Amino acid sequence: MNREPMDLVPASEGSFLSLSTLFARAFEGYFVPVPDAPQAFDARIRSEHISLTESRVARVGGEAVGLVLMARRGNVSRVAGMGIVPSRRGQGLGGEMLRPLLESARARGDARMVLEVIEQNAPAVKLYERLGFRRMRRLVGFTGTPTPEPGALEEVDPRECAKLLPAGLPWQLDAATVMGLSSPAKAFRLGPAFVVVADVSAPTLGLRSLVVEPSARGKGAGRRLLRALAAAHPGKPLAVSAIVPEGLCDRFFLGEGFTYPALSQLELAHTF
Repeated sequence: MNREPMDLVPASEGSFLSLSTLFARAFEGYFVPVPDAPQAFDARIRSEHISLTESRVARVGGEAVGLVLMARRGNVSRVAGMGIVPSRRGQGLGGEMLRPLLESARARGDARMVLEVIEQNAPAVKLYERLGFRRMRRLVGFTGTPTPEPGALEEVDPRECAKLLPAGLPWQLDAATVMGLSSPAKAFRLGPAFVVVADVSAPTLGLRSLVVEPSARGKGAGRRLLRALAAAHPGKPLAVSAIVPEGLCDRFFLGEGFTYPALSQLELAHTF
C-alpha cells in the first residue's frame, strides 16, 4: 500500500516537550526504550552538542512519525539518535530521513558523519551500510558490583576528569561530552583516579567516565576508586553503557568481576 509523501522539518520548529515525547515514541519497543523525560532529553542535547536546527522531524500526512537528532563538532557530524514510531516502521522511512542529511553534511564540507548502532539490530546495521557507512570499531559495556572498600571520595567538577581523557574516544566518551555534563551527574576523585557518575540517586550507578592520571596508571588506583564508590553506595551495581571501544579497558573491568551486558554497539562512519 502506497503511503503519503514524507517531509522533513527542522526539529527547532517544534516545542521542546513535543520533541521529548516524539523521541520516546520513536524508540518504543526498541532494544533500549527511551523514557519521555524532558530533563534527561535536555541534558543529552547540551552535553552531546545536538543541534535542533539541524535535527529533523519526519512527517507523513502532517503527523510527526520520526526524529533524527544531529550533532556537530568541528567538521564531524553525528547521528545522535534516529527513530520511527512503531506504526510507521518497515516503510523505508529511515533511508528517506537520513539521505538528505548526508547530502547536507557533504555540501557544507564535513569530513565524516558518525553514529552508533546496536550490533544486534541487524536491520538498522544493514540500512546504514547501504547508505555508505562503514564499521570503525565495536563498542562494549560492563556491569558489576565491586567489592566494597571504603575510601575518602572527594567530589570534583566533571571537567577535572575530562581534561585527562585521551583523544579519539567515541562521541559519548569524548572530553567535550564529559565537559558538558551537569546535574544530576557528579564527579568524584580518589587520589589520582577520577570517575563521573550519571546519577547517584539511581538504582544502578551509571559510569560516564573513568580515568587515572598518567603517572599513576597500572598501580590499582582505578580499582580502589571503584571499590570506594561501591562502599559509598552499598548494594547498588555499577554499569558502563556499550560506548567503550572493545579492548580499551576490558581487562580492567573484567578483573574486578564485571561482565559484558547482552547488547553491544558498532561505531560506523561515512567519509565524504
